[in-house]
Order: sequence, then C-alpha cells, then structure tokens
Amino acid sequence: MSLALAGALLVAGCGTGPEPEQEGIRAASMDAPPDDITGAWRVTGAIDPQGRSLQPDAAPFTVEVDGEGNVAGQAACNNWNASVEHVDEEHLRFGAIGLTTEQCNIQDPDSQAFERDFVNNLTRTMEWSRASDTLVLRFQDGQEWELTPQE
Repeated sequence: MSLALAGALLVAGCGTGPEPEQEGIRAASMDAPPDDITGAWRVTGAIDPQGRSLQPDAAPFTVEVDGEGNVAGQAACNNWNASVEHVDEEHLRFGAIGLTTEQCNIQDPDSQAFERDFVNNLTRTMEWSRASDTLVLRFQDGQEWELTPQE
C-alpha cells in the first residue's frame, strides 16, 4: 500500500488520545525514523498482556514506516496511517491514527482479539528492538509484537 494512498484514507479518531509522558522518556524532535524501523513489516506473532502467544495469521496486520516520519498499514480489514514520533533510541510512538471503518468477519479467535488491541496500541509508547530481519515492539502492559519484512 503506498503511503500517498494511506494519506487519503478516511480519518477517524481512535484510542484515548496521547499517552502521558513516562518518567525517563521525553519527546524529541526527529528528522527521520531510525533506519532499523523503516520498511514494510507484517506482524507474524504476538504475546497478549496475559502472556499468551497469538498467531494472528488469519488477517493481515502491517506497519510500513517511511524515511520521512510517516507510517501506514493494515489492521485486518482496515487501513490506517499516522506520523512517527521518535521518543528516544529505544522507544517510539505513533501520532493520531487515521483509520478506515470497513466491516469484516474474522473467524479466527486470535485475530479477533488482536484486532481489538492493535489500533489502540499503535498510539502507546512502545519499546522497539531489531535483530536481523525481526522487529520486536513491546508495550508496558506486557503485550509484544514480532514483525518480519513484508514480501
């Protein structure tokens, strides 16, 4: 999905607004996201807040970060877009999410549960790490996403 198309998507409010600054993490302006997170990624595994492993393979959950601070992707049946806010070298947060509102019927229970949390978590501060071709995003509630390059 091109980022130009993502910018034209229907914008709808989502989440509970910006997350308050966390102790020890301060917002910093940035010219571009770190090279380690740029590219097109697909969520290939997740751990929910209770520590259960989820495999949301029945529907696509994607994150595409460009080098100019834009981010877009797919959350099951809906497309989303935002800007990237780089908080420090290990943490990042996306800005307000624009989201389409298509209805879809996901049968897989793991994908249903993950869809509910996916968009809400996008605006929360996340810790990121990269090892080889795997990008890992960790959230304070214990949720963790594993992403691999999208083919």
